[in-house]
Amino acid sequence: MSNKKATFISRAFSSPSDSKSSAQIPRALAPRPLAVALRRVLGGGLLAVGLVGPALGQTPGLELSDLDGSNGFIINGIAAFDDSGQSVSGAEDVNGDGFDDLVIGAPDASPNGVSGAGQSYVVFGTGGDFPAAVELSALDGSNGFVLNGIAAFDDSGQSVSGAGDVNGDGLDDLVIGAPAISSRFAPPFGPPHGGGSGQSYVVFGTGEGFPPVLELSALDGSNGFTLNGSAAYDNAGFSVSGAGDVNGDGLDDLVINAPGASPNGDYSGQSYVVFGTGEGFPPVLELSALDGGNGFIINGVAAADHSGRSVSGAGDVNGDGLDDIVIGAPDASPNGANGAGQSYVVFGTGGGFPPVLELAALDGSNGFALNGIAAGDRSGSSVSGAGDVNGDGLDDIVIGARFASPNGVDRVGQSYVVFGTSGGFPAVLELSALDGGNGFALNGSATYDNAGFSVSGAEDVNGDGVDDILIGAPFASPNGIDYSGQSYVVFGTSGGFPAALELSALDGRNGFALNGGAASDLSGRSVSGVGDVNGDGFDDIVIGAPYADPNSASFAGQSYVVFGTDGGFPSAVELSALDGSNGFALNGIASGDFSGDSVSGAGDVNGDGFDDLVIGAPGADPNGDYSSQGQSYVVFGTPAAFSLGPAALFKGLLADVGALGLPAGLEHWLTERCGDIFNGSGLCRGSRSFQGPKPTLPPRGF
Repeated sequence: MSNKKATFISRAFSSPSDSKSSAQIPRALAPRPLAVALRRVLGGGLLAVGLVGPALGQTPGLELSDLDGSNGFIINGIAAFDDSGQSVSGAEDVNGDGFDDLVIGAPDASPNGVSGAGQSYVVFGTGGDFPAAVELSALDGSNGFVLNGIAAFDDSGQSVSGAGDVNGDGLDDLVIGAPAISSRFAPPFGPPHGGGSGQSYVVFGTGEGFPPVLELSALDGSNGFTLNGSAAYDNAGFSVSGAGDVNGDGLDDLVINAPGASPNGDYSGQSYVVFGTGEGFPPVLELSALDGGNGFIINGVAAADHSGRSVSGAGDVNGDGLDDIVIGAPDASPNGANGAGQSYVVFGTGGGFPPVLELAALDGSNGFALNGIAAGDRSGSSVSGAGDVNGDGLDDIVIGARFASPNGVDRVGQSYVVFGTSGGFPAVLELSALDGGNGFALNGSATYDNAGFSVSGAEDVNGDGVDDILIGAPFASPNGIDYSGQSYVVFGTSGGFPAALELSALDGRNGFALNGGAASDLSGRSVSGVGDVNGDGFDDIVIGAPYADPNSASFAGQSYVVFGTDGGFPSAVELSALDGSNGFALNGIASGDFSGDSVSGAGDVNGDGFDDLVIGAPGADPNGDYSSQGQSYVVFGTPAAFSLGPAALFKGLLADVGALGLPAGLEHWLTERCGDIFNGSGLCRGSRSFQGPKPTLPPRGF
């Protein structure tokens, strides 16, 4: 299995403490550390699902409020502070009805009056009609169900993912992370092993029905199980993902990251692979008790590496028929180069794993390390499986180093494709030694572009039978437009690659650039392959520009779907020129929505045989109260309909920024880390509260 989901970290986004915005920090949060209090000022959450079809394509000014069940539907969050939609994912088919489902995280929800325990929601796909609006509070077990977090500030729902079939019953399961980043409470008020230890939950799919509300505290081994983090401030569950079948038993496994763990020095980081089994799970599985038979622990190398800040399934890199995983440690310092970053590929095997695998002990037979090149590169800040880019039948990986400075160009960014091979790997592969035969480097275009901020497999965009890759450079300034952002599709080929490919040299034959449209849009901050949305047989991509201003609505955000084709691409596609035949734009609704902050494929939610996509807008205010409640959109794929109307299918409400009551000239401050303020881990939750007019972004990104 090739997992092509990119993983990367959001950055803190806050405002001066003396600002007098209408979105004030609630009194209840005031005693908590500033970095935590600013992470999310208010939130209730809403999920809007829109059908892209002929009727919509001919509607030049469709308001999301006009969705009526035939063209899409709205899913409303429950309460302020919930942040519903902060994390979203396709969940495959949890209830066994043949339709793909969705899982939505609301990490700041307070179920049962427990502040910040978090809540998640599964919304079932269906081949029937959707109502005009579904209240998440009205999920009743037939249309979906609610999963309540357990303890105060657990942040349950911070990360959510489909997990595949973990228990071997033929139904897909899901995994939810509760990293408790903000928890400073000891048991019984916080995670079982101290504040910030973190917890994750696997919820089994079933065809026998779900209750309206499933308390995660009631998982008993038959309906799912809990995975406890090991020690205070580990933040286990910071990211969670399906891993494919790592141990070759035919069942899907999962990987849980704890980048704040300290097995080999403070914050060296730790990851856990938990094996699926058809023999049953206990109600609670201690991650510290993984013994090689039920899973294994992966220890980071050195203090402050933060191993596990990014992780992805890698497919089968070494050709043994088993799935592998790739782990990023962007703060590692290989060869004495401070912050050069390091990544690791851990091979799957049917021969058994030790209870603990030291990443420092990878020797080429069990996996290998990939060393970043220069101090400060932060190689491994994003990692992803890439599919088979060179057409040799083996899966490859892609690694981003957003702050790299190849050719002496400061922070232009660099990415690396490392080819899979059945001929063996060295214990350590220097990324500086990629030569075109074992992989290649991709150099960003201009100073401070941050190419490699996001990376993803794109599947086959140009229809040549070889997988392509997608790279985001959100701080690029194509056409002289500051920070409009740029993304790149690099075509796979069996004809060979140079040792280094300049992204500025993509010419339409080897790939193409996608240029953002307006200053400070940060197009490419999120990127993903989405499968075949328009049913033409070619894979499509989605690009997020969360700081875009469609319809003059500051920070409303914008996303772009670009269609694959075998008819050829120009050297550069202007995202502002998408016309419905080559792709389309989706405009955020109102100021401060940050639509496009996260983007992903969603599977086939409505069962029409076409791939759908999901877009997150964590700062949206669906109730019109400027409370950053959050909003997400699932857009249904459909054949031959996108060319019938305007490029922008979702027209945003024209927002009057003055109505927010914001003082003129209010600025934003963008920070690289916020964790040291409250627990020294270097981890933070990205705040998306709208506090004023568009900022002047710093030249080095954030």
